[in-house]
Amino acid sequence: MKKFWIALPLALMMLAATACGGETATSSQDDNTSSETESKAPVAVTEGEPETKPEPTHAPFPEANPNALTFDDGDISMASIVVDDDQSCEGTLSVEIIDGNAMLKFTYDPASLTADNYSEMVQKIMIDVKQLLAPEQLETVYSISFDVYGETDQALFKNDAGELVMVPGWIGGGAGTVTADGKWYDFSEFSGSGINEYDMSRSDACHAEGKFMLASAGKKWDATMEEVGLQIMRWGMQNVTSTYIDNITFYDEEGNSIPLTRSAGAADPGQEENTEETAAESAAEATEAAEDAAA
Repeated sequence: MKKFWIALPLALMMLAATACGGETATSSQDDNTSSETESKAPVAVTEGEPETKPEPTHAPFPEANPNALTFDDGDISMASIVVDDDQSCEGTLSVEIIDGNAMLKFTYDPASLTADNYSEMVQKIMIDVKQLLAPEQLETVYSISFDVYGETDQALFKNDAGELVMVPGWIGGGAGTVTADGKWYDFSEFSGSGINEYDMSRSDACHAEGKFMLASAGKKWDATMEEVGLQIMRWGMQNVTSTYIDNITFYDEEGNSIPLTRSAGAADPGQEENTEETAAESAAEATEAAEDAAA
């Protein structure tokens, strides 16, 4: 019995020592875990406006050919919107200057281009070439090039992650014209610039060019044609977007650009005289009205 009471305190002491050792190990492990957690913890963010990531810049605008129609003078009288079927998109034309570069802009009509039909609609812009080239130049045109951009203010495009993002998506379409034999001729299809179509709200330039005037087949314009038009069309849209066009250039058979010898929308001498007479009459009426008011 005495041995039992002697052994009991020893057993309790050993048990207590084991417990203390376990506690020490656990405490040490907790300290290491706490230290590791603290090292991985994010740096505290101070209160205030969140820092915004600067938007990347677009690629530089393509350098225009010296003989290109660039819309730098703000004149768009040679351009019109074509609405000739149920899939034709209505809108308005204007010149917009972006980063110092002027471009023809097709702004969609919200009643015509909607979230329900944008993939089926076609934006069509007709360029009256007779306002740009002299009659003797028309039959020398063998190819045409231009730049197309897309821009959106809607977040309807769904990316691979399932997110709705504000990007124009695929930039594509084609162009065509009526030739001297009276037939419609599609001469060029274009698709995708590959830059910023899926990254930003406005794409970079999609450059399109096509050889469509083949003299041997009679596919060309001629001075006897009453109307000479280049129709640029954009279809297959992946979002509700507006379209920009720039740097329309005409080339001859050797690949030389053809100078624009007519000022787009230039009035004939009779119209200019009438305009001057009207302005003079308006000035005289204004002067007379001012004199009457003073009396």
